[in-house]
Amino acid sequence: MELPVADWYSKQNDVSFAFQTMPKDLTYVVTGGYGFVGIHIVKMLAERGTNIREIRVVGRNARNFQPLDVGDKEINIHAMAGDVRDPVRMSEICTDADVVIHTAAVIDFLGSMSDDIQWDINVNGTENLLQCCVNADVPCFVYTSSMAAIGPNSRGDPIENGDENTPYDTSHPLMTYSSTKAAAEKAVVRANGRKTNHGKTLHTCILRLGGLFGEGEMPLIKHSLDIGIDLFAKSQPRVCRKATKSRLTYTGNVAWAHLLAAQKLLESPETVGGEVFFVADDTPVRSESCTHNAIFNPCGIRWEDNLVLPLWLLYFIAFFLKWLSILIKPFYNFVPPLSRAILIFLNTNFYFSYKKATRLLGYTPLFTWEEARERTAAWFVDWKAKGATFSK
Repeated sequence: MELPVADWYSKQNDVSFAFQTMPKDLTYVVTGGYGFVGIHIVKMLAERGTNIREIRVVGRNARNFQPLDVGDKEINIHAMAGDVRDPVRMSEICTDADVVIHTAAVIDFLGSMSDDIQWDINVNGTENLLQCCVNADVPCFVYTSSMAAIGPNSRGDPIENGDENTPYDTSHPLMTYSSTKAAAEKAVVRANGRKTNHGKTLHTCILRLGGLFGEGEMPLIKHSLDIGIDLFAKSQPRVCRKATKSRLTYTGNVAWAHLLAAQKLLESPETVGGEVFFVADDTPVRSESCTHNAIFNPCGIRWEDNLVLPLWLLYFIAFFLKWLSILIKPFYNFVPPLSRAILIFLNTNFYFSYKKATRLLGYTPLFTWEEARERTAAWFVDWKAKGATFSK
């Protein structure tokens, strides 16, 4: 389900668009452009961009992209099929581009994909795309990473209001996804300052995101549908403690941070090139279920006040399901709906400040918590009325 761009991002008395001093006629490439984060970035570029000639929206199935209404703006938006692991195709897509925003990734908390596939797409795909930028003389590369690249680790060590310099033991990653994002980040940092084939310089930076909410295929809803949870039941089972401290982020604010990062790489690469930024907003710090309650209560959905089972028993069930999946794997590919990684992730105090992004990127949240909550709830009500299905 797609909403008009104006319904997502137009604001009364909005801040002035920060891109008006940038070079004209820019071409953007957005990988993973049909995904939850990617489509928000594309929509915001289309809505707020004043100096963009072309947006190339890249995904493995171009038919999943629905045309956007950009009014009278002269912006060409092209849906392109491409696999980030394909050097020939991605070099073609990157030709004459000014900015590549790389959001494409496999996100797997349940172990539904093999480690090899996750490494191939998340790490090898990123390295290939960086080489394509060198081949095609692309000067700017913004990488969408995750706080999972840092943690929580497998012990569930907490961080509260940390920053990019907060020490943390990353020697025991929680899951393969964490390892792949950390490895891809290292490749992106190494690529910063590389000379391209025709004498330009490639500049890169990294944005680390936490849990997200917003209009579209938000991970919480998609995961619930995948494992057969009835979203429209009177109450949802709680598997995270109410006392847990975490912070979800509205995807509209995440999209805004990506645009600002691209701007800074173009204007002053010496300031932000090779840097890593946590991106968050002013969504209240509390457990994910409490935040979801605040968003979806107006839609008639709420999470239970207490854990569905004691936490120790949930860990035991996750352990049992993991071994069961191993034992029957020769006969059936059983993906457990609950994992130790999910329980640690949801029950560890783990969130970060966005002060560095404010200082170096000029980032402040474009949408308040109240606006973000209202927009998400309104989208959900409309999505439910239209059949409550996601694209395949």
